[in-house]
Amino acid sequence: MGHIVFYSLFYLLPFTLASPKRHPPPATWASFNNSISGRLISSHPTAYPCHTPNFNQEACSEVTKNWSDSFWRTDQVGGYSAILWEAGDGACWIDGGNTTVADRKSGRCEGRDGNGLVADYTVDARNVGDIQKAVVFADRWGLDLRVKNTGHDHLGRSSGKGTFAIWTHNLKGRKWHDGFLPKGAPKGTLSLPAVTLQAGEQWFDVYKDATTQKRIVVGGSARTVGAAGGYLTGGGHSAWSNSYGLAVDNLLEVTLITAQGKHKTINAYNDPEHFYAIRGGGGSSWGVITSATYKTHPEPSHIQVAFAQFNVTKPEAFRGLLMSTFRTLPSVTDGGYTGYGTTYGGFGVGLIFIKPNGTNESFVEAFQPLFKMTELAGVQGAVGAVDFPSWDEYTKAFLQDPNIATNVIDTSRLLTKEVLEGKADELVRLTGEFPEFHAGFNFIGKVNSAGRDDTAVHEAWKTSRAIFSLGIDWPNDTPTEEKKRLKRRTQEVSRRFTEIVGKEGGTYVNEANPFEPDWKQVFWGGKYDRLLRIKKRVDPKGLFRCNRCVGGEVVWEP
Repeated sequence: MGHIVFYSLFYLLPFTLASPKRHPPPATWASFNNSISGRLISSHPTAYPCHTPNFNQEACSEVTKNWSDSFWRTDQVGGYSAILWEAGDGACWIDGGNTTVADRKSGRCEGRDGNGLVADYTVDARNVGDIQKAVVFADRWGLDLRVKNTGHDHLGRSSGKGTFAIWTHNLKGRKWHDGFLPKGAPKGTLSLPAVTLQAGEQWFDVYKDATTQKRIVVGGSARTVGAAGGYLTGGGHSAWSNSYGLAVDNLLEVTLITAQGKHKTINAYNDPEHFYAIRGGGGSSWGVITSATYKTHPEPSHIQVAFAQFNVTKPEAFRGLLMSTFRTLPSVTDGGYTGYGTTYGGFGVGLIFIKPNGTNESFVEAFQPLFKMTELAGVQGAVGAVDFPSWDEYTKAFLQDPNIATNVIDTSRLLTKEVLEGKADELVRLTGEFPEFHAGFNFIGKVNSAGRDDTAVHEAWKTSRAIFSLGIDWPNDTPTEEKKRLKRRTQEVSRRFTEIVGKEGGTYVNEANPFEPDWKQVFWGGKYDRLLRIKKRVDPKGLFRCNRCVGGEVVWEP
């Protein structure tokens, strides 16, 4: 069963906006719905059919069965990877994927907070025309507009109470090019192998198709993340970033719907400033992307996967283990390895890395410091490597979608070699100050930043070796005041991070604190003023808004 939609006007009741010009009357909604072939949806959180007065046994069974399934969640108009950005302060959820008789009688999806942060109405866009009409409609009526793709959203940028949304998830299509030239490229420009992805394409499907083409696309390490949405505009780190940079470094061109409802092609030749902003300016601030064209690269002969697993035999050894982990990462990344890491509740550290065409010699050289860590007092460890014949085989074995149907908030910073080696003790101390937070490495790698000045991502990417985060999660039924306390704690973590890495430090905006206090500096640094000038030119009315996006019209607080 797919997502539950209501195309009937019966469900299209006027809703409350923050500052609408005027409420569209029912006849206007009906006319708009007809103009987009009946694709206007009365959207709700995924648990909606599990509670009265809307309880539906068949639909609720589907929800219960798939509650933590990332593929199912991305197919739901009101589905988000984080329940936090779906239910908001409301209680339209099912605890642990279960529903009880009490739930069914609760009416939890009704009332002021019943719809949570899911848009009241959503356009299920199936073509460019649907998006154009939705943008023009939102502008005319002063609707609070959001753009949603897959719902993999760590900062609540694609949802909002009482909003009107455009859902791009069902715009599918891939076109492979042997030689692609951006529109308007000057004579003599070299054409490049590339792929054009429609807005709703997801990385798992792109990777499978790329294998048949014997190509590599620089993309994310999660299966169901959208390939042409927020991942891209946030920069997009990748297992391939050591060789080919971030996703934005591989972007050749996009097509999008502007704030004026125009369908435009944007690249480095016809609008370099707008293209710059799209390449790391974050969220949906720059228009509704309908397609993205990326460079592609040849497949390597094999993928070397290296791992390191350490466990402490006594609790007091963990501090030394974590400090050594920080200090060894520059050596591993200097060797061309990219990866990810986690800690295990103060009892261990796990790391995984890849290197295209890696050899035993490159592995032994880069991992010498990790081999030595197995000799630390109170530590047991194993370090090894194995070859996979292709990227496709690697993705089948390791690609997952973490933190589905949770309330995880990550507070993070990009860490340079100098910080990792010189301030490891302060970083370890930080984890001890916030014991309720989980420490991990969302990305480890020395990113190829040859074209960094042509992108809007933070300057810190030039010298970064890792994204280190402290994450917090809570059960859905946590009291509201406790949730607020934990959210405020994330701001304390942010301030401590700044004390350690310095005010010039930055982070990856897609895996950042949604309540980041100094967000303009931490997300974009010295590039923010330039981005703001571009924003005022391409979207002078501020139609495209999202939490802590350029322009700052929406800044959510704990």
